[in-house]
Formats: sequence, structure tokens, C-alpha cells
Amino acid sequence: MTGGSAVFVNDDEGRYLAVNDAAIALLGYSREEFAALNARDVSVASEDELAEVYAMLKRGRSVRRIARLRRKDGVTGTISYVGLESVVAGLPVIVAVTAPIDTFTPDSA
Repeated sequence: MTGGSAVFVNDDEGRYLAVNDAAIALLGYSREEFAALNARDVSVASEDELAEVYAMLKRGRSVRRIARLRRKDGVTGTISYVGLESVVAGLPVIVAVTAPIDTFTPDSA
């Protein structure tokens, strides 16, 4: 897997509003499939962990984290990301940008 950084744009409930081509390559979902997904669908984090991250973002704090994600093929692994709250076209959104997607490390079997 090679490519740039994955960019995910979510609403404050975690629904995907937009993703770039690197996000599609990283997780294996099409743009149309992402439109029907929520960050909770691909994150391996607990509800409490996700709630903590979203609460921080809603308070205007950026986060730097290591995330465990599940790809469409079921493989889980880790990647680092930075998340922040922003405003796009007058709407509050959460933007997460990963390290280069070739740094995704699959969990060992």
C-alpha cells in the first residue's frame, strides 16, 4: 500500500461527509460506501474512547492519536492521525488526517 495521507471529513456524529482517494485506498471502501458509514464502523476503539475524542474535538482541541481501524476486508491495524474541528461551507466538521497510508500496520495473526 502506498500513497499520501488519508483525509476523513465527518460530522459531529461521526458520519462520513467526504474522504480522499488515500482514505479509499487505506480502508478499501468506495466513496459511496463511505457515505453510508460512520467512524464507529471502521474504528476498533470503544464507545468511551470515541466519545472522549469527539468531546475534545467539540471543545476546539486538536487530537493526535494512534487509531486501530478495520478495513473492508476485515484486517485491523494501526495508523496515527491528527484530528481537529473546522468549519466548511458554514458547517462544523471534524477533519482527520492520517500519517501516510503506507504506515498502516496490520495486527499480527
